[in-house]
Amino acid sequence: MNIKAHLSDNTFITSLFVITVCVCMVNPVNAKEYVSKAQVKTLYQAPIPGLQGKEMIVKHLSLPAKFEGGKHMHPGPVYVYVLEGELTVQLEGGAKTFKAGNLYAEDINTAMIAKNISTYNSVKILVFQIGSIGQPMMIKVK
Repeated sequence: MNIKAHLSDNTFITSLFVITVCVCMVNPVNAKEYVSKAQVKTLYQAPIPGLQGKEMIVKHLSLPAKFEGGKHMHPGPVYVYVLEGELTVQLEGGAKTFKAGNLYAEDINTAMIAKNISTYNSVKILVFQIGSIGQPMMIKVK
């Protein structure tokens, strides 16, 4: 799957927008923001037209070999596209692995830990986050 084809495909962008409109996004009050230890580059951040107070952030993350992130959750919709490598997501019910070319939606308000279990390859992903302007997109979970 070619990400450029997906990003230029109006169906993909329209689908993200429709899902955004359909999801009720409530941010926890006094929640502590989680800051990833991965290499993160923000590619896009802007308000979503027609959705007052909501924004979309697109980030490129690079997770080094043997990376294990902190336990966190997302209060709004998050979509992850794996560009390179294999990303493992640890959830309460077990682990899920996503390979290059996979696009998946993360569960809202569900604790998770992102991992790169490879001993020598990095993982590169694009993350599409949707939430309230000025509110954390990732919340630390104990």
